[in-house]
Amino acid sequence: MTRITRRLAVVAAALAAPALVLVAGQQPPSGAPVYTLAQAASGRAAYQANCASCHVADLGGRNEAPQLAGGDFMNTWRSRSTKDLFDYMSSTMPPGGPSLTPDDYAGIVAYILQQNSAAAGATPFSGTTSVAIGTVATGQRPPAAAPIGRAH
Repeated sequence: MTRITRRLAVVAAALAAPALVLVAGQQPPSGAPVYTLAQAASGRAAYQANCASCHVADLGGRNEAPQLAGGDFMNTWRSRSTKDLFDYMSSTMPPGGPSLTPDDYAGIVAYILQQNSAAAGATPFSGTTSVAIGTVATGQRPPAAAPIGRAH
């Protein structure tokens, strides 16, 4: 091996090592699914109608309205429970507006979990469902769906 080849190999290894650590640190969640696809779909509609004006359509947050999908959300909610999120939302959101129905809040929680890559299952989420969010969600955004009528 020439000296330049050896240096390139060392540089390549040094650059690859952090990527391996990142991949190893992003383990899939271990918890059982806590919401249904239908619930997340109805939650998306409720979110768009009641939450998106502050938290924006992509759950990215704006100004005082925090991000609801991704790293910042997971940093805040990873060790807290789905019941904590449901209780917080149902007691404080939307600010200055009328309260929503328990089913609407449950659907919005399901949609938020879905947008943080939590898997859907057969059991619907309820306001009493209590699992640590970090055991069911990764904070990774799911791939965007292809627009209707477009090839995949």
